[in-house]
Amino acid sequence: MRTLLLALAFPLVLAAAPAQALEPFRIYDRFTDKTIDAALWSDNERVRVVKGGQMQLMQRTWGLGSSDEGLTSATWNSKLSAPLNVTSIKAQITVSALEAQGCPSNATAGQARARIIGSFFNVGTPTPGSQIDDVIAQVLVHRVSDSTDPPGLLHVEGVVAICYVADCNGAIAVGNAVDLGTVMVGTPTTVQLQWDQPGRTFHFSREGGPSGTLGYPQSDANPPGVPFAQLSTRVNVPNCQSAPRVNSMVDAAFDNVFVNRSAAP
Repeated sequence: MRTLLLALAFPLVLAAAPAQALEPFRIYDRFTDKTIDAALWSDNERVRVVKGGQMQLMQRTWGLGSSDEGLTSATWNSKLSAPLNVTSIKAQITVSALEAQGCPSNATAGQARARIIGSFFNVGTPTPGSQIDDVIAQVLVHRVSDSTDPPGLLHVEGVVAICYVADCNGAIAVGNAVDLGTVMVGTPTTVQLQWDQPGRTFHFSREGGPSGTLGYPQSDANPPGVPFAQLSTRVNVPNCQSAPRVNSMVDAAFDNVFVNRSAAP
């Protein structure tokens, strides 16, 4: 009898389901465009993978469409595991593609960059989890949206800055950027930065190219509130309401990464 009851129960459940007129399907996205359609998807494009013996970092980020002021900034990176031990970083960077777009109704230029970067000390009293008063040094390979340079030409610079907001989206430069020349998209360049704590100086150089230093007068006795050392990409994308939304992207490969001897595994 139990077997019979189970057999009868299944058709009874089907019969109890109400008949409804279901809405037909309609195509949402065939992904025929070269990039993610920001009108259809809320996410940006991201790639982080070891490929062909190199670390590849790629991001494409869209600015907001609700304002003609300000920027949408995004960082995509790979972090070194013991940043407090790192005082020097060296790497080969090859930017295979870069787009820095501007918005005609927003006066702020866009920017895209690949870089080596780290936090090294705090000039005040550090607060764990906050980057206020952290000192950041980086070597960046970048281009701005209003550049008049020939297509594909990127600038290489060494920069030191002190963060004045917790996420370091606001920072004050220490001195002028160190000009390390230019490089074309697709051409590898090896860059390095070194923190000379006894000399209160950062050294920047490019293999086979220019070099320079930036000094600072502040105390460097305290560690950063947010210690980090990274291979990184970053874009600053103008928000655009009165014109179509814009995006910026950078696709870069990093290879032959060195650190100071005491920070090496």
